[in-house]
Amino acid sequence: MVKKVVCVLLCLSMIFPLSGCWSYIGLNEITIVAGVGIDYDKASEEYMITSEVIDISKSNKQTGIKSSIVESSGKTIFEAVRSAKRKLINKLYWGNAQLLVIGNGLAQQGKISAVIDWFMSDEECRETVDVIISQEKTAGELLKTEGLTDSVTSYELREIINDDQSNTASIRKVTLYQIFNLLRARGVSMVLPALHLTKNADKPAAEANGLAVFKKDNLIGYLSPNDTKSYLFAVGDINGGILPVSSTDENKTDVSLEITKSKTKTSYSYQEGKITVEIKIDTDVSLDEVEKETDLLDEKKITEIESNAQKRIEKQVSDVIKTVQTEYDSDIFGFGSMIYKKDPKLWDQLEPQWDKIFQTLQVKVTSKVNIINTAFLRAH
Repeated sequence: MVKKVVCVLLCLSMIFPLSGCWSYIGLNEITIVAGVGIDYDKASEEYMITSEVIDISKSNKQTGIKSSIVESSGKTIFEAVRSAKRKLINKLYWGNAQLLVIGNGLAQQGKISAVIDWFMSDEECRETVDVIISQEKTAGELLKTEGLTDSVTSYELREIINDDQSNTASIRKVTLYQIFNLLRARGVSMVLPALHLTKNADKPAAEANGLAVFKKDNLIGYLSPNDTKSYLFAVGDINGGILPVSSTDENKTDVSLEITKSKTKTSYSYQEGKITVEIKIDTDVSLDEVEKETDLLDEKKITEIESNAQKRIEKQVSDVIKTVQTEYDSDIFGFGSMIYKKDPKLWDQLEPQWDKIFQTLQVKVTSKVNIINTAFLRAH
């Protein structure tokens, strides 16, 4: 009998916590954050937070979702975030935040680790938030710019990032948790997508503009959109984009190849105290545009275009590797990480001198391009 009573009481104690949402909060009690920009003022030693929040009072079925900007500051990130409550009835809610914009100045001062750590530890913020670098004076300038197709700028910028690698290959999508891991990884440096403001119909508009290059948590430079495409080839993370090439041995570009699939295999050899890295790139493309009349049923002509495309990829990838080696000395390609994963003991020997080794590392790039579709129909 006693056992039955105890079982009943245990069952009841388990049922009560499941009876409802005890921590439920209504929409009228929170201010939803869509995206946030973070800057650091060295003079005042304060963080500046620019939050784009959903404006429920202005949002309706006819006008769609509208947003507003809330600015706040503080000596720490948490103080800056909490200071926004001085201007709001409700506190900021981070569970729906889609974008984190980090100011160029903050990134150059090596404070990105503090930002990432705070957002990763916050119980509301998602680990999958997209992170970008603003090339403007402040991060807030991007969020204050009116979107071209979406009234919520943060949502539009996020879609630009998500779609870019399969369309133009001018940036690389990186999320909050990936940055957290990269900052603690061995043998690889971080890159983040960079956006800037440009003119569109005489109005400012945000635009993807390559990659920000880091060494540890310090921003040290940028790769242009074209160099970014070559970087993505090198690391095997290119999912689309256009490859303009020549149909002849001349330098004139008159053919557009659309990248449909690309694989990169990277290996290394260690002989007589020297490391040599080999990168093999295999790319499938569709021939989508030819400016002058060309017989696309001529196998020799197709082979010539493929050969020109291969040479172009090899040169551009080799050039961007050399640029990063000489100008930035930052292993954003993960060559060191590759060695560490395959031979930890060798990496332990190389790691203390890796900065010097990376600068003079011999890298051999080979490319194979396959035109799998010419969009050409034979007349009968």
